[in-house]
Amino acid sequence: MQILGHWDLLLIKASLAGICASYVGSKLQRALRARNSTTGLNLHSVTSIKRDTGPSLAPTRSPKKRLEQADKRCIIFYGTQTGTAEKFAMVMARELTARFNLPSMIADLDDYDYIDLSSMLPNQLAIFILATYGEGEPTDNAISFESFLRQQTVQVEDQEVKSMPSLRYAAFGLGSSSYPLFNAMVTKVDDALQRCGATRVGMVGRGDDSKGTCEADFVNWKETTLSDIATCFNLKQVEYKFQPIFTILEESSRESVEVYLGEPNKNHLNGRICGPFTARNPFPAKILVARELFTSSERNCLHLEFDISDTTMTYETGDHLAVWPVNSDLEVERFLKVLNLFDKRETIINITNIDPTIKAPIPSKTTYEAAARYYLDICAPVSQQSLAILATVASGSAQHALQTLGTDQALFQIEVSDKLLNLAQTLEMIGATTTCSTVPFSFFLENISKLQPRYYSISSSSLASSKKISITAVVESSVAPGSDVPFKGVSTNYLLALKRHACGLREGSTIFPTHILSGPRGRYNQPTALINVRRSKFRLPRSSGTPVIMVGPGTGVAPFRGFVQERALQARSGRTGGRTILFYGCRNKDEDYLYKDEWDSYSSSSNNGEFSIYTAFSREHPGRRVYVQDVIRTRAGELKELILNQNAHVYVCGDATRMAKDVFKTFEDIMDGCVPGSSHDYLKVLKASGRWSEDVW
Repeated sequence: MQILGHWDLLLIKASLAGICASYVGSKLQRALRARNSTTGLNLHSVTSIKRDTGPSLAPTRSPKKRLEQADKRCIIFYGTQTGTAEKFAMVMARELTARFNLPSMIADLDDYDYIDLSSMLPNQLAIFILATYGEGEPTDNAISFESFLRQQTVQVEDQEVKSMPSLRYAAFGLGSSSYPLFNAMVTKVDDALQRCGATRVGMVGRGDDSKGTCEADFVNWKETTLSDIATCFNLKQVEYKFQPIFTILEESSRESVEVYLGEPNKNHLNGRICGPFTARNPFPAKILVARELFTSSERNCLHLEFDISDTTMTYETGDHLAVWPVNSDLEVERFLKVLNLFDKRETIINITNIDPTIKAPIPSKTTYEAAARYYLDICAPVSQQSLAILATVASGSAQHALQTLGTDQALFQIEVSDKLLNLAQTLEMIGATTTCSTVPFSFFLENISKLQPRYYSISSSSLASSKKISITAVVESSVAPGSDVPFKGVSTNYLLALKRHACGLREGSTIFPTHILSGPRGRYNQPTALINVRRSKFRLPRSSGTPVIMVGPGTGVAPFRGFVQERALQARSGRTGGRTILFYGCRNKDEDYLYKDEWDSYSSSSNNGEFSIYTAFSREHPGRRVYVQDVIRTRAGELKELILNQNAHVYVCGDATRMAKDVFKTFEDIMDGCVPGSSHDYLKVLKASGRWSEDVW
């Protein structure tokens, strides 16, 4: 099961398309009418510098001391899982500095301690831009911060003394209203800071990824909050001008071994790959098994098994696997050609930070090609903010087109966002394909997020397969309405390329884009990917005798394959086995019924515990669609008995937007009248006690 990222496919509503089509087409044409091959983007060319490293500051974990060292007044903390919160923090810091002369810096929450937030000066400001992960949890780099605030609020309540009366702060959250605990992290942080006596500047902002409005929500909050900050600190706005925060030195010599060509860190660069393996130090795992799970030729679903036998890496059943993808040759070439860097793709570049509080987002030294292939998320749908900023350094017709797209939300939505165009595709669309060479590469480093790992539910049991980790992933490939450019999921298409390579299939076509699969410097002699394990709270009950009810349509079944493997192994070893019930759904039993042979084997064997599977095939009967919640209703009596009298645990994995909500409502209906009070409150108690768990996206 793939844990999807922040951008979902946005479908154009027929009524909106009908009203806007002629307006949009003529408006975009007016913006592009004056275009020719010699006008476009203009600013400084690549900057040559004499130093090899940027300015540095003495190490400290004190945010207050860091502000003093760097002569800043605002520190913007980010808690991120995918890089979006960091990108928003960078935008906020840049605009506070450039538009309001308030020197600002960004800060990874994991890099600092927080005790001296209580002694921040009245003329200083802290901003928190925080993503919520999973069921209202902090992102990995914000766990310590949440723990600190929890301790602070307890102390405040015990001692009745406000611990942060001098702190002024602003806050924005990134989340999805598909989850019951929408933007829980920023809500908890705001509440804790208020309890500690801090003063909030402006309103708390909340971005909603499920509606595809996260960026627009941030922009609206940003503009309002900037005005509030200006009023609070008596700041005057000045004209905004883009100023690069990195300088780039091109080097002609390729003799230096200190050049990153896809390596994630210095140990990998030096060939010393050793644990512990984490998000900052992934492991290059060989693929032992790669096979197709769908019988349909139109869609692909992959089962992959990674070898961790030569490492100290461990996992628990229900954990997630992070896979670090590689951009395709097609998109790397498109990006470099748009920037007029294709002929210079192997040129070594040394990236230097002008501001000592800002780290280069990618390793340095590197090459333009390595940056595009391994380090930058060049395939991510471009944001309207990025186009608006790019317009400030553009000229001629390209500038006019970028200004139009960067300011007209409806136009941007239909021409760019709904088509899921990335930056290079957008620049191709407006004709700026040969005129970007004069834009400083720093612009792209600042406005394109780092290429992040993609997370998948592990579909194997650590008890049954401790040295192999398996995942299950549907390959993302589609064409958006109104677009002639196919949208290819970065990670799943990379995994498909690895699968085809492992099976000896030739790579390379419009259907199967090519990738560099041999790794940095050709070090991988067989299909290999960088991975690391992320811990999860999605766990089987401690007692093997406790009944479990699992709901996992599509690739949502992935973690339950591991659950059932584990229960079967426990039963064969003589441990008491409770009921193990799986509700599974897909389109058609002959097309996309994942792991059918395995479920049949578990069902037919008396040595695998009390396993039962109930299926729903949504497209098997024309005119009548059946979903997992429909099948759940048919087992209402059995499920009530297991939940009320045998303390069964319920697990739901898959789509958060509709399926998880429909399943929850179905269980509400089943339990209605069987429990004291409302069935909704009863299920909330099950969640709080750990008897109802969700792994949804």
